[in-house]
This record gives sequence, C-alpha cells and structure tokens, in this order.
Amino acid sequence: MHHPRLRLFLALALTALLAACHAPVDAQALVPHVVTTPATIDAPVDAAIEHAQSTLADVAAPAAVDVREWVQAVVPPPAQIQPPQISPAAVSLIVRWEVGSAAQYTRTLQRPVWPGGASGITWGIGYDGGYQTARDIRAAWADHAQVARLAGTAGILGDRARLALPGYRDIVTPYPLAYTVFVDVSLPAYRDAARTAFGASRFDALPPDAQGALVSLTYNRGPSMVGQRNAEKRAIRDVCLADANVHCVATQLRAMCHLWAGTPNGAGLCHRRQDEAQLAETGA
Repeated sequence: MHHPRLRLFLALALTALLAACHAPVDAQALVPHVVTTPATIDAPVDAAIEHAQSTLADVAAPAAVDVREWVQAVVPPPAQIQPPQISPAAVSLIVRWEVGSAAQYTRTLQRPVWPGGASGITWGIGYDGGYQTARDIRAAWADHAQVARLAGTAGILGDRARLALPGYRDIVTPYPLAYTVFVDVSLPAYRDAARTAFGASRFDALPPDAQGALVSLTYNRGPSMVGQRNAEKRAIRDVCLADANVHCVATQLRAMCHLWAGTPNGAGLCHRRQDEAQLAETGA
C-alpha cells in the first residue's frame, strides 16, 4: 500500500469523489466507461490498484447512480435529439478494433460479461450497465427482449457485479441490436467526451474523419490529459488543433506507440494508433 503509483491513484480517486459530491447533477448524463491500458507495473501493485478501483466503485459509483436515478424520477424524460454523427469510417475502425467482426462478437460477446476491476456487468459492444441508471438502460435497449432484466444491472459495480453476473449470463444480445446501440447511444457519448477533452471549437474545426480518430482514441484511452503518459494527447490539444493540423494529429498518434513498447498488448495498441493516424489524414 506504500507504492507511489498506488498512493497517487488513491489520492486522485478521492479527489474525484469529493469533486463529484459538489458537482451539479446532469439528468442527461451518459457516463462513458473506458477500459484504459496502463503502463506495465509490478503485478502486486497492479492487483492492488484493481482492488482499490473495485472497492471505490462499490462505494462511490452506486451513490452517484442513485442520485441520477432520483433526479430522473422527478425530471421528465428529455425530448429526443438527434445525436452528432460520427464518420462511417471512424465507426468501422472502432467496431473492428473492439469486436473484430459480427462472427467474433457472436462467439465471445453476445452474452453479458464482467471485465473486472471497477467494471459493471457489460453487454453489447462495451455497454457497462453499472454506470447507467435503469432509465438510461431502458431507453437505450428498448428493443431488447430482456430490457427489464438488463435494467437491474444499474449501479452494480466491482465485486458486486462479479457475483451478480451468473444471473444474467443467459441473456443474448444479437449483433445488429448491439451495433445500433453502440452507434446511436455509446459513440455519441464518447464523441462528447473527446470534444470536451480536446476543446469544443478546435475539435469541431477538424474534418469528420480526424474527429473520428480522436473519438477512437478517447474510447480506448479515456479523456484524461493528466500525467506524462498523456503528453501526446496534450500536444494534439495544444499544438495540433490550434490550426487544425491533421498531419500533426497523426504524428502524435503514431508517437504513442512508445507507451506500450515491450508489453503483451503493445503491438495491437500500436497498430490501432497507426490506423487512427491514417484515418486522421484521410482527405488531407
């Protein structure tokens, strides 16, 4: 418990929790949950951080979901607004890297899973029910035959999700429905997260495919700009987007490969960054 990386994680987690307690509640909030790829660290510390994430999720996140549930109980459902469109090429890239193909999805992802750590019960293409309210789930998955049961996963995270998973493993989510919810519900939330992280006006000035490359990056690595591991993301925000330089964006995406050099998933993560860089440069 004395490792500096672990102390830093716990300090940041506590800070985020305290900030959340004082933040205004957004009844429309759709919370993206991203599984990031950390630097290689000692296995005991990695396990301790995962345990800390799970413990924090068990205590803090359900309380936040409860607040949103209460707000949604007294606030009428919002008028339906067409979500911002993400370029088809970007959607194809993200889906390919997340699930591979419809056949692969059917083999490995059509039933709910628990990814571990602070995650909740997850189904479709990365939809984590633990970070949603029951109303969020019912709205997103209205066409699912088991939507009432899936809504029961709201706010269940960490070890509680692991223990609850067997009660949901019989539910099958067909690929066409998973794809529709991913494109219409999940990706717009990640687009919003990317737009906020990189600066709304500068993000909006990029061509659609370059925007999509940053959505893919945010989906995979999260929106944080803090720390040395996010130096290239800050360079994209502060340097490349100052004049909508997509070649600069592509250079910084490719430069991220050094973060995973020598790690088990390094080659795949580097190839994804290279694909995003190529997409960013499309049409430039």
